[in-house]
Amino acid sequence: MKYPASSKFVSGAMVAWLVAASLASAEDDSRIQALEKQMAAMHDEIAALKGERNDLSEIEAVASKVHFGGYGEIHGNFEENGDSAFDIHRLVFYLGYDFADWIKLTSETEIEHAFVSDGSGGEVLIEQLYVDFLFGDAVNARIGRLLAPIGMINQHHEPTLFMGVERPNVDKYIIPSTWSMDGAGIFGSPLGWLSYQVYVVGGLDGSGFSADEGVREGRIEERSGLNDPAVTGRIDLFPAEGQDLRIGVSGFYGGTDNANNGGGNGTDNDFGLYSADFEYKVSRCQFRGIAAWGQNSDPQNLPAGTGEEIFGWYLEGGVRVMPESWKIGKLAEADLVPFVRYEEYDTQYKVASGTVKDGANDRSGVTVGVNFPLTRQFVLKADYQFLFSEGATEPNNLFNLGMGWVFQ
Repeated sequence: MKYPASSKFVSGAMVAWLVAASLASAEDDSRIQALEKQMAAMHDEIAALKGERNDLSEIEAVASKVHFGGYGEIHGNFEENGDSAFDIHRLVFYLGYDFADWIKLTSETEIEHAFVSDGSGGEVLIEQLYVDFLFGDAVNARIGRLLAPIGMINQHHEPTLFMGVERPNVDKYIIPSTWSMDGAGIFGSPLGWLSYQVYVVGGLDGSGFSADEGVREGRIEERSGLNDPAVTGRIDLFPAEGQDLRIGVSGFYGGTDNANNGGGNGTDNDFGLYSADFEYKVSRCQFRGIAAWGQNSDPQNLPAGTGEEIFGWYLEGGVRVMPESWKIGKLAEADLVPFVRYEEYDTQYKVASGTVKDGANDRSGVTVGVNFPLTRQFVLKADYQFLFSEGATEPNNLFNLGMGWVFQ
């Protein structure tokens, strides 16, 4: 059968169209497959980026809960007619973690005197390690190793917070700063003008008491004994709204029959320590003072010479003298604060019948110096200490230089 020429043309055109369509379809399929592969690869890349972003978010979330800081002090102590030394006195690290907005861990680890070995005088010590459970302004709980809330320096002992190179002697011989204790208790600020703390803690080791250092060596720095526990606390009042005035009272009472790692030491005695302090700032002037009195119920059961009563006090005043016109450039945050402090401290303020009182333990001193904070977190210091006692020989005076810092 013969077809018209036009029919042949149509048939050829159809074949050509079908071939072209087939080729186009194959090319489209190839392009679609390539696009699908590209989309799959992009999907994988996006998923990986999301995973990295999620990982980064998790890291950032954890990092926001970690708190790091610390402080340190370097001193030069020059004793008149005696020894002089350069002392990396302490380097302290803070580490904290927020398990939740109401469960917070705080720690403070200290290295003293740069080198630690038997007989070196240096030490590594965990001064604080506690967990706070925050329920509200009025009542919160604290458990762990905490600082005794006695006096002003013990809980606020960073070098930027006190005058002079060394801490006041009252805060060494009467209130043994820094004084750590293990226990639990509550704290809060139920009113805008009042705050409080109260804890049940491990007691002191009466076998470490002495005539010249009072209760200082009775602190248990390792595993706190609970054989004869104690209670401690403080109240702070802010009586004048709009004025920088604080008045505080604090106390400690407990048995001394405690030993490291538990058990007793055979000292049947109770020790109480009570303190009142104040801080007041007005214009460029700042004042602070403290009085602290302690009593042993049975000093005859303690090491020979231990005082039945200990007592100390000091008053301190300083004034910021740097003109505002000088506070520019590198000195924008700086100030210059000359100060003077007078203190008396006696670790044998009263002795038991039959004990001879040593006048060398009835001491006083005048410290004159200057604090030069270059920033709010870094300070240079210099002072001269005139030291006296009722003993046969006067203690050597001291000239001190120092620098200190805090970061957080």
